Amino acid sequence: MRSQTGRRAFAWAVLTPTLALAQPSASTPAGPLGLRWSDPNGLAPTTARELASQLSERLGYPAFDETAVDHALSVSWQGSAEQCAVELELVRGVEVEGTRRIESPSGDCRSLVPALLTVAALLLESQNAQPEPAAEPRRPPPAPPTTAAPEPGNPPTPYPSSEKEAAVLVSLGAELSSGLAPKLELGPTAAITFAPVRHLRVGAEGALFLRRQYGAAPGLSLDHQAARLLACGMPLTGAFGLGLCGSAALHRFSSSGISLAYPEAHHSTVWAGGVALRAEWRLLRHLWWVGSVGADITVRPLYFYYTPAPGGETILFREQRVAPALLLGLTLELP
Repeated sequence: MRSQTGRRAFAWAVLTPTLALAQPSASTPAGPLGLRWSDPNGLAPTTARELASQLSERLGYPAFDETAVDHALSVSWQGSAEQCAVELELVRGVEVEGTRRIESPSGDCRSLVPALLTVAALLLESQNAQPEPAAEPRRPPPAPPTTAAPEPGNPPTPYPSSEKEAAVLVSLGAELSSGLAPKLELGPTAAITFAPVRHLRVGAEGALFLRRQYGAAPGLSLDHQAARLLACGMPLTGAFGLGLCGSAALHRFSSSGISLAYPEAHHSTVWAGGVALRAEWRLLRHLWWVGSVGADITVRPLYFYYTPAPGGETILFREQRVAPALLLGLTLELP
């Protein structure tokens, strides 16, 4: 027959799987715990009042709260005198949160009392030690985005920053030239320039000087077209730009005699290199003025003459080797 010490050792061995019941669920808040006692066959060697008293003495505070209804520890004595068992259930309302069963193969229900007290004490201590979930701190509402105020003395400009250069400029205007014809020439001009890199302009210009008559009879009529390729360095850029340009130009002249016995038409071309001072200034967001002043230097100056009836040559005028030119155009900036 087993000794009292053996029965206690057996009860502690049976207690090992019940420790899981003493671990509170992460979702179970701490609170008062009631006691539900069930002993339909009169097997319990103790009473509910004695169990509560012993647990309160062990814990140092009241073990159960009689007013707790929803949350309780249910202790149910089951089996028979030959096969005694006690079942513990942690219940909340109608839901069972955990169940453990302690059995005594010897049929001695009294040997289950120490294990029952230990499991119940662990459970109550874990329930009372579990902190209530801390309320999540309220986060302040996000501050509305703020717009940086413009610095004093730097009001916003209605057009792009002066650091941005115009990529493409298309100009329509007029050109005034002197030295390549007997008198000043004035004609419409068109130009387009690009900015492939910062502080650089490359482009092309074209001018048309309409036909004019020079000299009394006998004389000649003359028209003049010019095409020019240019490249400019622009050390000053932005809303106002300033730079120096170099160019290569081709000038084409068409002339015919007036009041001659045998009038003939002639076409002549001359190459010229040039330098000019270029200026750009912005009027509106995409509207500019572009102007240049410079001179073309001809490779070989032309001279214009006619042949009178008796023979020989009568020279009307010779071109100047250096021909000043002035260009001014209203300009559109393309995106």
